[in-house]
Amino acid sequence: MTRLLLPFTHGVNATAIGYAFTMARNLGFTLIPLSLIRLPGSSERRQIRLGDVEQSIDFLEFAQHKATQAGVPIERVELRTHSPVRSIRALAHEMECAVIIFVQKGSGILLATEEIKELLTDRSLSLYVVNLPSKKPLFSLPGWLSRRQSIA
Repeated sequence: MTRLLLPFTHGVNATAIGYAFTMARNLGFTLIPLSLIRLPGSSERRQIRLGDVEQSIDFLEFAQHKATQAGVPIERVELRTHSPVRSIRALAHEMECAVIIFVQKGSGILLATEEIKELLTDRSLSLYVVNLPSKKPLFSLPGWLSRRQSIA
């Protein structure tokens, strides 16, 4: 395997994308940013949301920018699909690549938590699961000092 698939359905997260590029560079892999736009079901009468398309564009453009900065080769892919998880599985098998997914405090990053849970049940996928540190540090010296001074 020389490719790493970075799937995305919502919520552009610069930290997660940065980690993916660092990992790809360290492994010598090509990164495949995969943006999945969910199509409405046959029973739904709505169209694809403009916000979903805008997020997809933002994700792919940010990935292109990071690729240039990091010197990592990428293959950008955008798919419209009724089943993002099925599409991730199919593309990972077809392109023979590992999939990188991100979580933080038990919630999905770049993918919905339910989508990540579904991917974790597939034993045929090669997965890298990255647990991002929480945004708020447990201990902050400036915060501790300011609380300490207000007590005195």
